[in-house]
Amino acid sequence: MKILDRYIIRNILITFIFITLFLQIISVIIDITQRMHRLEENKGSIKNALIYYYPFWSLWLSNTFSPISLFLSIIFFTSSLTKHSEMKALLTNGISFQRITIPYLFSAFIIGTISLIVNYFFLPKANEMKNKFHYQYLLNSTYKNQYDNNKTICTQVSKNGYLFIRNFSRKKNRGKDFVYQELNGRKLIYLLKAKNVIWFNKNLILYDYVENNTNHNYHSFSKGNYTIKKLPFTHEELLPEEYIAETMTIFKLKKFIDREKKKGSSHLNTYLNEYYQRTSLPISNFIFTILGLSISSKIKKGENDHHTFIGLLLAFFYLFFIEMFKVYSNKGILPSIASVILPNMIFMIITLLIYCNKNLY
Repeated sequence: MKILDRYIIRNILITFIFITLFLQIISVIIDITQRMHRLEENKGSIKNALIYYYPFWSLWLSNTFSPISLFLSIIFFTSSLTKHSEMKALLTNGISFQRITIPYLFSAFIIGTISLIVNYFFLPKANEMKNKFHYQYLLNSTYKNQYDNNKTICTQVSKNGYLFIRNFSRKKNRGKDFVYQELNGRKLIYLLKAKNVIWFNKNLILYDYVENNTNHNYHSFSKGNYTIKKLPFTHEELLPEEYIAETMTIFKLKKFIDREKKKGSSHLNTYLNEYYQRTSLPISNFIFTILGLSISSKIKKGENDHHTFIGLLLAFFYLFFIEMFKVYSNKGILPSIASVILPNMIFMIITLLIYCNKNLY
């Protein structure tokens, strides 16, 4: 790696870190002022929010908008090179524009790889902590009451297994009239019933239960005051919040989606959007790197503000397209994979047109 490459990569990464931190500080300040009354209503405090919510919220925000932060970093850094005639000096000395692009792409690779790893493995835990605080202290009273109200669970949990629970409380992890049954075709081969149930993680404590097994030539019957059973899933997976996909690592999310497909979940596209977006967002770092370089390398003296405005406008449209296609996907109008790919495809075409038709000086 040559001195030029190290110089470009170092300055891009430093600018990226500075812009990311600056945007996080501003975002936290604005968010606190908007949510202060909600914290007070739910007996929370700013101190607890700064410890248990905003560090995880900031990680989510910075990683989600890392392509935009990188885009702005490229514009600011390259604009500085162009403004001080450093870009012109490089080209005049026989260094091609394509050669200058290489360290830019390497910078995108570093940031994209880190973003991909964070998306796959670390961000889910941060989202779990963030959502836990959010549901406890930042929900409005109407939605919080809906969340806390007892639910009826009636779902298919496996190819032949069905589960029913009445009046299940998320807060107490308790329910009534528990029924689990397995079918072989139309024939009932296993039945487990209980008047009351406590569900802790993947363990069920059943009270006043009856168990009947008539599988093949084997038959057994038992009943008692209580018994403990283990299931391969938690009640959060059967009563998932809309954002439960955010809290799963990429491998757990894949298994969860496969199970939701079998159940015919109405939120399936939401989960698929999350699954595909974890890869597509880091990839978009490359697109925005080339786009930022192509725009800012055209800058002449006195045009810095003009091109910065264009960059911000394009970043806004990218976010707009992501949200628009996501809404269409959640409503079932558009396949999930298409809703994630289309924004990148649109901006990749724009980027290639600008890059191939650049007019530097």
